Amino acid sequence: MGLKDKLTDLRQQAQQAVAEHKDEIQGAVETAGAAVDQKTHGKYTDKILKYGQKANDAVEKFGDQARADGGAATADGGAATADGGAATAGEPDQGTGGV
Repeated sequence: MGLKDKLTDLRQQAQQAVAEHKDEIQGAVETAGAAVDQKTHGKYTDKILKYGQKANDAVEKFGDQARADGGAATADGGAATADGGAATAGEPDQGTGGV
C-alpha cells in the first residue's frame, strides 16, 4: 500500500467519523458559539453566527462526501437541525457535556 492509498484511507475514515458524529459535532459548535457569545456579552454575535454556520456547512459537506464515496450513512440519515445548528443570541447554554 503506497502513501497515496494510506492517505486516501485516512480521509475516508475521517469522513465516516464525521458522518457518524455529525450531530455531536454540530452541537459542540453551537455550545462553543453560545459560550463565546456569552463571554463577549453579545458584541460579536453576528460573526459567531456566521462562522458557526460555516463550520456546520463544512461538517455537512465533509460528512456527505463519505456517503457519496460509499461510506456508512448515519443511522438517523444525518438530518440537519432546523437552524443549521448555529448558536443564537440570548439562547441559554444547553450543556451537551463531554465537548
